[in-house]
Amino acid sequence: MASTRRYFDNRTQQWKDLPTTWITVKAYRNLSENICQSLKKGEPVIVMGALATETWADQNGKPQSRIVLEASAAGHDLNRGVTTLRKFVKPNDQHQPEAKGTEPRVGADPFVRQGSVAPVEIVVPEDDEAAEFSGDTGEFDGDIY
Repeated sequence: MASTRRYFDNRTQQWKDLPTTWITVKAYRNLSENICQSLKKGEPVIVMGALATETWADQNGKPQSRIVLEASAAGHDLNRGVTTLRKFVKPNDQHQPEAKGTEPRVGADPFVRQGSVAPVEIVVPEDDEAAEFSGDTGEFDGDIY
């Protein structure tokens, strides 16, 4: 995850970016699956969890470290847009009408109710730029979760 703080420079009358802070976010089980299906690169997000610093020695014995956030919750930043929740339909949910004669399909979206999907709409102001991943996994020392 990347975070780039901005400020308005009164002297130059322009917005300026501070250096980007990169944080490795780790998510597990259902949260990781839901993040993969819901959040896309460049979208404004909020992640909540436990912060830690991981340390190790590289191939040359030089100490390295990085900030890691083990996520307990994640979602879109609603200060910057709107989104719609699609609840996970559990097989034994008494409140959901059961579709008769249909077996789950491999690769089927587990969030979709039979015949209805609420669209997700993200509205981000055009002048607002998010830090983007260049595609070079070296930015993350090869660790992408």
